[in-house]
Amino acid sequence: MTRRPNEKIEAEGHAATPDPFDPASLRIDPQSEAALGVEKPLVHVRVGKPDRQAFFRVRPDAEYRLEMAVLELKEEREIYAVLPNVAWALPSETRIVEMRVGITRAGTVFLWPVPLPTPDGRENAWHTTARAAAEFAETKWTRMVANMGAGCYDVTVASADISEPIWSAATFQELLRVAFGNGRLIDSLDHPVVQRLLGK
Repeated sequence: MTRRPNEKIEAEGHAATPDPFDPASLRIDPQSEAALGVEKPLVHVRVGKPDRQAFFRVRPDAEYRLEMAVLELKEEREIYAVLPNVAWALPSETRIVEMRVGITRAGTVFLWPVPLPTPDGRENAWHTTARAAAEFAETKWTRMVANMGAGCYDVTVASADISEPIWSAATFQELLRVAFGNGRLIDSLDHPVVQRLLGK
């Protein structure tokens, strides 16, 4: 009787189970997480502008954008979502943005508070070029780098034929919940961040 190298004969006519250390038993395609039945739960969503070294896309769907108020702590580099009734009470601390959903080429989803003109219509080149980058990124892989000398962002688009992004199945509401959960939603003037800003 012929036997395979990874089998041992325990008794006449009976083969043992295959050796679990046989490379054929262990081999898996490292590119396919589906082979493991793996799902990636959404546990963190970064809030901020795109990384200067990364090409990114912005989700064009209307249901994945929202004009809302945010409060940014510059030193901590933290951005908080602010409910409208609180934002109106803190006009000097909050700003209105259009929250957009972005994704990097590595597949990392982020929320980008794209600046909007101020209520009195004031503009600056940083804001207009950021909005231009967001518009380009709806259809093209885009990169945005600060040009301090010119006082604006330099915007470039990839010339190579890069495949379309694979967007997360998460709803916008789910993305907002993950991004601004754990105390990063300011829903009253009693919020610790507001109290700190008021010197209380």
